[in-house]
Amino acid sequence: MRLTRRLLLASPALLPLVAAAQDYPTKPVTLVISYPPGGIVDTVGRRMAERLGGLLGKPVVVENRGGAGGNIAASAVAKAPPDGHTLLFCTYATLSIAAAAGTRLDFDPLRSLTAVAPVGPLTVLLVVRNDFPAQSIEEFVAYARANPGRVNFGSIGVGSSYHLALEQLKALSGTDIAHVPYRGGAAAMTDLLGGRLDAMLGTWSMTRPHLQNGGFRALALANEQRASVTPNLPTVAEHAVPGARLVDGLGIFAPAATPAPVVARLNAAVREILAEPGMAAWLTEQGTPPTPLSAAAFTAMMQQDAAMLGSLIRHYNISVE
Repeated sequence: MRLTRRLLLASPALLPLVAAAQDYPTKPVTLVISYPPGGIVDTVGRRMAERLGGLLGKPVVVENRGGAGGNIAASAVAKAPPDGHTLLFCTYATLSIAAAAGTRLDFDPLRSLTAVAPVGPLTVLLVVRNDFPAQSIEEFVAYARANPGRVNFGSIGVGSSYHLALEQLKALSGTDIAHVPYRGGAAAMTDLLGGRLDAMLGTWSMTRPHLQNGGFRALALANEQRASVTPNLPTVAEHAVPGARLVDGLGIFAPAATPAPVVARLNAAVREILAEPGMAAWLTEQGTPPTPLSAAAFTAMMQQDAAMLGSLIRHYNISVE
């Protein structure tokens, strides 16, 4: 007797779960992307949706729902039917930070959603306007110390991973840097290119064209480790600010109570996509090296990130509201 049949005979309550996995999906799947079109979240999300549709045998329709640092999309998916037909594609630090900070939301960032699968971390650079008087991250920190409150630093919004990384940088380096929140990276980059902003954090995919044409300069990576796409660029933590690091990446989530077999099927599909040589190479070029994990391992990583970020927020009294 097959294992599935033995389990069903022993526990008839499992029948709906097994049936859900066998039949899923029964209609097109909606992938809600937490940011507007044009950025790395949208670019990777659309490519993942295309490949997921091919593996699942049903169209995966993309729906962009930007706003509130990604929490509008997360809230919509958290309240959707838990059948695997509505999924969230977002930066997972959005959820970890909201959970760590106790942000007032109409859903629980970790309990109202099920972590399905990560795609990979984001490669994030600290960039400055061309005429900024610092040629290295060490000089940047020294200049900020010598000019308290005079360096303005853009982020993609209050409470974002970039905002938290800036607050961590300030706390660890003993600097007073003015935070300038924007409604996304594109607006901040426009001001950086125009010389109205001194510095900002930006993904590799967003900053690469402007670095190549000399629009601005990169001083360091905000990530914990160096990236293959910028092997000669040091991290902020290497020499200037030990301990500083940004925690962020892309992942897929489903509403809480989505049947485990459906989550398992989605996770297997994502891992198959990440293993495709062409897809893996493309993601790496975007600064998002593929990082396949089981749903359980992804959940554990989210919980660990939230605990670490919560400790950071409390220790340095960082406000993310």
